Amino acid sequence: MQTSAVLLEKPESLSLELVGLKDPDHDEVVVRVLHSGISTGTEKLLWSGAMPPFPGLGYPLVPGYEAVGEVIEAPKGASVKVGDLVFVPGSNGFVDAKGLFGGSARHLVT
Repeated sequence: MQTSAVLLEKPESLSLELVGLKDPDHDEVVVRVLHSGISTGTEKLLWSGAMPPFPGLGYPLVPGYEAVGEVIEAPKGASVKVGDLVFVPGSNGFVDAKGLFGGSARHLVT
């Protein structure tokens, strides 16, 4: 599965790209993002290239912190169902990009 996402390819290089999403595990859902927050601290440091090393962060990166969205795929027996609105505190389900929080994508696996 692919999704559109804001991609910070390197410091001061931002674009809208298609990125791969990992297949959801048996206990994960796919969410269509409606709104996403940003961090004017961490993401400003990533933009400028001044972010100190931190596990899970690097380039290329899908920025964005928490997200709110609609569940579009859910496994049988999950605590949420298709159509539910959910809060996603972070997702690192991208195949070809880092995304410790990754809220600036159209879809998330969580």
